[in-house]
Amino acid sequence: MRVIIGKAWLGGDGCESVRVTSENGKIAAVERGDFLDQGSDVLRLSGNQTLIPGLHDAHVHLIVGGLQMAQIDFTGAHTVAAIQERISDFMSKRRPDKGQWVQGFGIEQTEVNVTRTEFDLVLPENPFFAWTHDLHSAIVNSQALIAARVDGSTSNPAGGSFERGADGKLNGMARETAAYRIREHIPAPDATECHEAFLRAQRYALSLGITTVSDSVRPDLLQAYLSVADSPDQLVRMNIWRVTSSFDLETDRFEMRESEKFRSKCFKGFSDGALGSRTASFWEPYSDDPKNTGTLLVREGQLARFIRAAHKEGFQIAMHAIGDRANSVVLDAIEMATCNGIGPELRPRIEHCQHLRERDIERFAKLGVIASMQPVHCTADMGFAGARVGAEREARSYAWRSLRDAGAMLAFGSDWPIETMSPIAGIHAAVTRTRADGTPAGGWHAEQCVSIRDALRAYTIGAACAAGWEQRIGRIEPGYHADLCILSGDPFTCAPEKICALSVERTIIGGKTVYERNGA
Repeated sequence: MRVIIGKAWLGGDGCESVRVTSENGKIAAVERGDFLDQGSDVLRLSGNQTLIPGLHDAHVHLIVGGLQMAQIDFTGAHTVAAIQERISDFMSKRRPDKGQWVQGFGIEQTEVNVTRTEFDLVLPENPFFAWTHDLHSAIVNSQALIAARVDGSTSNPAGGSFERGADGKLNGMARETAAYRIREHIPAPDATECHEAFLRAQRYALSLGITTVSDSVRPDLLQAYLSVADSPDQLVRMNIWRVTSSFDLETDRFEMRESEKFRSKCFKGFSDGALGSRTASFWEPYSDDPKNTGTLLVREGQLARFIRAAHKEGFQIAMHAIGDRANSVVLDAIEMATCNGIGPELRPRIEHCQHLRERDIERFAKLGVIASMQPVHCTADMGFAGARVGAEREARSYAWRSLRDAGAMLAFGSDWPIETMSPIAGIHAAVTRTRADGTPAGGWHAEQCVSIRDALRAYTIGAACAAGWEQRIGRIEPGYHADLCILSGDPFTCAPEKICALSVERTIIGGKTVYERNGA
């Protein structure tokens, strides 16, 4: 369609009646008022349907998620028996050959304690590897340890550990780099598998109203993204970050690339682990593990040198930081590197920013650091976050409102496949700080809730700014790409607790419908 008539969100505190005209894939005109146009190229929104800019997931892992869609999903398996049942069901349906690796994801280690012994009972002849919910630890069976040549005499790698049970023997839990030590023995997916995974994930994203993604890519999957870039198969716009573990520009340098659909100009690094695995780095010990402050993966000086060198050549930096110490270290390094957020390529990002010291909150705006956060992490973690960090630190966790009030730019995403990719679920979490079922009543630390307007901006304008594309996407304005999403209702007039019931009716990229609910 060339013309859309109906209610639209144009960036303010509510929706307006408009006529939006697109030509050659871009928005040509936006007119306010009530219009009567009809014709084959006119789409008139019905009922309470609402037009918004295409949504931008500011932190996602498309191909990883697409690959996992063909693996065992342990989400919601809260007992050892439930986990074993899902494995048995998978084995009976897929019937993998003896010795073939079996993989899974989504084991919630904060709710269920499962070891290699339980896996061995249902997988005696196949090596098995499953990521925990946070993708920072993995649980494996005995065959996997044998295949990876890991035994009781194996030393822990730097930045990781092979856990042992009370009997002193390996229990199958591998933390951080130890998980990758085992994973490297799993045959890598071939080009066809990666391509199919991308297409699966892209279809899912389009069904959720997502028209752009910012995607963290490890080196082993980089070619898979490059092979689809700017091809007819690529519909979503992609801003990808190359993961560095060396923090050495000469070691990890790559060729920058940018087109209307594809951007590759950013390095992604990790400063710590995750809260669920107790590897997020804090200044003070975990409340439920008094001898543990987490795992700090890089120091200020090394990181500052890397940021300075990368920015000098026009590379953007996105740093994973979850614990309060990890966030402090990244902010210190950015300040040492004299990054100030000015210019299209000097937009340092911190991914997650989950736990912050009060003194660090105002530094985001001061240093021009974009707070790239995932509201669904809050609602997923709030059941155990207090036990991990205690009441004082809990009150400064997932501090979207405090960061916004301090002037920081917010960019929202999902971290899929760790959490659901649904931006509607993310907006609901940001506005209510409750689960979809409304718990806890009144919201968890509701003082950190943000408005519908702020949540939408973080999924559109903020995410676009974080990718350096704020002049192309994220707004319904003339000259912007006609990347649009039609919702079943108006999020501004919908009761906050009902936001999660909204659905995506249509997704449009470059003026063309790429997804229609109950349609093509």
